[in-house]
Amino acid sequence: MVWQDIVISICQIIAVFSLIPSITSKDKPALKTSVMNMAIVFTIATTLLALKLWIASLTAYMIALSWTVLATQK
Repeated sequence: MVWQDIVISICQIIAVFSLIPSITSKDKPALKTSVMNMAIVFTIATTLLALKLWIASLTAYMIALSWTVLATQK
């Protein structure tokens, strides 16, 4: 595990927690916004996986899953 993996993961965990209010609220972001963010973060997560940044990849998939939840709620 490299230090970059830890730093990126910490930032992404904060991002996951910042999406929780949107997930639990009745007000949702636009569907296009959710789908676009979901696609971008899935791409980033796969790239991190290819770089063998395992934890950062896992947390990026968590963000992508959060955006997927938001998209399905809309």
